[in-house]
Amino acid sequence: MKRGSTVSLFLAIASILGLGGCKLERNDIASEGSSQQVVSGSQGGDMTALVEGIWESQVVPHLRQTATDMKDLAVAIGTDLDSAGEASGYRPSSEGSPWNFAVQVNGVIVSAKTDTRAATADVDVNGDGAADVTLQLGPVIRGTALRDILPFVDFSSFTDQIEFAQLSRSLNTRAYETALKDLPRDALAGQTVDAIGAFTERGKGPPYLVTPVSMKVGGQ
Repeated sequence: MKRGSTVSLFLAIASILGLGGCKLERNDIASEGSSQQVVSGSQGGDMTALVEGIWESQVVPHLRQTATDMKDLAVAIGTDLDSAGEASGYRPSSEGSPWNFAVQVNGVIVSAKTDTRAATADVDVNGDGAADVTLQLGPVIRGTALRDILPFVDFSSFTDQIEFAQLSRSLNTRAYETALKDLPRDALAGQTVDAIGAFTERGKGPPYLVTPVSMKVGGQ
């Protein structure tokens, strides 16, 4: 994410994204009083232990604090992905990296596929009956969104690409174990859902594949 954006530029972006009542807030990485510490894989290389140590203290709080309402964000991305990313997303500094977003998903499950280890639930967040989001239910979780949304995680702090990939798998496993494993899997269609998670957007559009770190279904 670019840090040097001027106030006037951000206001202009916010004005553009304000169509239809859409309100986005800038997702600054570090705020005053932030307790985030840069994560390093240099001590022992145990990614499971590393994730266990930062999950409740850094990972989940960061997503909760920076999550944007999915209904508003979908409108903004549809208008201009890069502007939406500048306003409320994050991406590593390397050129060509896709935008990652932390999101709050409130909506109705329109369909679910639970007869597979890569289980998912499609969610309508704007009331038109179509899926805007696909929530991953696991136990197989695809993608690296949970790793790539974290500004305190940087590839240069890890031994190699293998270790960095192991970190992503450990984050996905932790999400399943803490937020998804005990969710009901039957009769999901028609139920309301409230989730916080992250997704990576490469310009393909909805439904956005979201990995939740917290999720409630119906009256749960």
